[in-house]
Amino acid sequence: MFRTLTGFAIFILLASGCSLFRPAIPEESPALHYPEPDSAIVQMLDTYRPGMERLMGRSIATVRDTIGFDQPEGALGNLVADALRYRAAHETRGFVHVGIIGESSFNLIFEPGVLTLGHIYEFMPYENHLVVLTMDGEKVQELMDQVASLGGAPVSGVRFNIDEENRARGILVNSEVIDPNRDYLVATTSWAANGGDVFPALWEATGRMDLDVSVRQIFTDYFRGQAELVDFRDGRIR
Repeated sequence: MFRTLTGFAIFILLASGCSLFRPAIPEESPALHYPEPDSAIVQMLDTYRPGMERLMGRSIATVRDTIGFDQPEGALGNLVADALRYRAAHETRGFVHVGIIGESSFNLIFEPGVLTLGHIYEFMPYENHLVVLTMDGEKVQELMDQVASLGGAPVSGVRFNIDEENRARGILVNSEVIDPNRDYLVATTSWAANGGDVFPALWEATGRMDLDVSVRQIFTDYFRGQAELVDFRDGRIR
């Protein structure tokens, strides 16, 4: 959406309601003073503000319940993991077995009301793209054990129980028992695949496909397609 650094900087300024960035004044240096905002910059930003507010105020969906991340599963976690897997299948024109993402990628929960584009920029502020990894069944087992060790995380396409030792038991991948010798396709984000999340198994995939699709755009499209977002959990992690 923003093709230049200047455009992105203007968005940040407008979205935050600030006329320009100022460093925080350290408590131990009360004598420091900063100049007033440059009037030319303020005037330039004011010309962009109405259009940006209209854009960020666009309605994407209606939130019916307060939904967030929870363990072993949460409604918002289910939504984002499903969105990644379904979009990966659409982009690759094939079947994608698993979707996964860490909760630390997100900044908000959703409360009842209108979900706007501005909310989604707050929800997913990072410039990540969609990645599809090839992993064998043993690595998928390892990945689900990592999810179980956390007490649960956003996943799609899999079902399992967390046992007393915080390991994944009875793993089903799309209703089938996991096959250690089979290859599976796993949809995630570039950040997670590059080592930025809490799932080391993702970093040892045997294949990788980077897709030129923004994760933020994936969520925007998926939430718009849902129209109404509710607190729905299907027992995928128990």
